[in-house]
Order: sequence, then structure tokens, then C-alpha cells
Amino acid sequence: MDTNQMIIAWKQMKSGDHAALALLFDHFYSDLYHYGLKIVNEPDLVKDSVQDVFLRIWERRTTLGDVKNTKAYLLSSVRRRLLENKAINWAITSRNPEDSDSQAFSFSSAEFIEVEETSRQLRSLLVQSINSLPDRQRELIFLRFYFNLSYAEIARIMDVKEQTIKNMMQRAIANLRTKIDSQLWEGIDYRDELLMALLLLFQKKIDLG
Repeated sequence: MDTNQMIIAWKQMKSGDHAALALLFDHFYSDLYHYGLKIVNEPDLVKDSVQDVFLRIWERRTTLGDVKNTKAYLLSSVRRRLLENKAINWAITSRNPEDSDSQAFSFSSAEFIEVEETSRQLRSLLVQSINSLPDRQRELIFLRFYFNLSYAEIARIMDVKEQTIKNMMQRAIANLRTKIDSQLWEGIDYRDELLMALLLLFQKKIDLG
């Protein structure tokens, strides 16, 4: 479903078309669920939070405005709802939501396919290096390279200023550069090659499903 189709489906949903809501749910559910699991690895809580978001959208459809990027809007909504549900759920069970933050947005080499453009050694080291970053930097990298969102869209999702996101990305790239042996780059521009490697890690995974 391309951007125009998403806009049409959103407008149809706002007018009361339940089939359009189902279309949006089916199209975005996988990405929203995957994103939610990166925030907190509790499948049932993630599923409930995604369903809560679509239920609220349907109940408030007549008051909703138009959205330019449906995916970004839904990611933001799921993130907010999941954090609310996590706090409530963990309060009931006397657990601390902060206990799981170090595991948020962690990755394994198995999540990424091998591509010729990225050596196995560099690929493995990139994954290890990403996992060593602070959780918000890991989330930023995920949103930027997995979902290919703009800094402005990520800023709305993470509820911070756009400049804060840009600064955070600069720090994340700087942190990764200090963790990766420069010899792996074979003389290619270090920053550009690092960004390309990150893009390949995430985008190739999306392309093949």
C-alpha cells in the first residue's frame, strides 16, 4: 500500500468505513508489533497495546485530523500506549519498568541477512556495537534505518525536538566509530560507509520480508 492509498484508507476510516480500519490494521500490524517488542519483550502486552491504539482511533475517528505519514503516526501512538500499559502492568505486579530498559532495542546477528556489500566481520561488529549504545540511541537507529523515517518524524515519535534527534544521531555515529576497527573500512570514507552499512543491515531485511 503506497502513500496515496494510505491517505485514502485513513480518510475512509474517518468516515466510518470499518473495512478501511481493518486494511490499515493488517498493513501495519507486523511493523507495529515488531517495534513494540523492541521496546519491551512482552508479546501479549505489545499485542494489547497495538489493539488499544486501533480501538482508540476508531472511537475517536470523527475528531482525528489528516496525517502525512500514517506509519509514523501509528508508531508514535503505539509507543505511547505501550509505555502507559507497561507502567500499569508492572505496577500491578510490583515490577519496575526501568528494569527492562537495558534490553530495549537489542539486536542479534540472526535478525539481519548477510549481504555482499557488508563483510561478515563488519556486520557482526556493527550489531555488537549497536547493542552497546544507550537505549534511546538504539531506538533512534532502529526508527531511522529500519523504518526510514525522517528526523522530524522520529522527533514526534520520541517526543523531543528535531535538533535533539539530530544531535543524538551524531553522538550515536561517533560512539559506533570508536567501537569499530578502522581497518575494516578499507580506506573508504568512514562516516559514509558506516551509514551505508547500517542502511544495508536494516533495509535488506525489510526488502526480503
